[in-house]
Amino acid sequence: MTTDVAPLLRLPKKERMEVAETVWLSVADEQTMSVSAAHKKNIDQRLADYNSGQSIPIPHSQMMKRLRSK
Repeated sequence: MTTDVAPLLRLPKKERMEVAETVWLSVADEQTMSVSAAHKKNIDQRLADYNSGQSIPIPHSQMMKRLRSK
């Protein structure tokens, strides 16, 4: 099946991000997805930074606001 994505690419950035998220969530299966060793190492380091207080979490709404403003 060939899908014409040209109309989607003409959407504003915010709407393209929403479409991308919707499509990703429709196929993502967190229970069976593999994680590369490099990503696992990064996750472990970020978790260690969080647990030690070296990183400060921000609310989801603030993170999304930052991402959408770019």
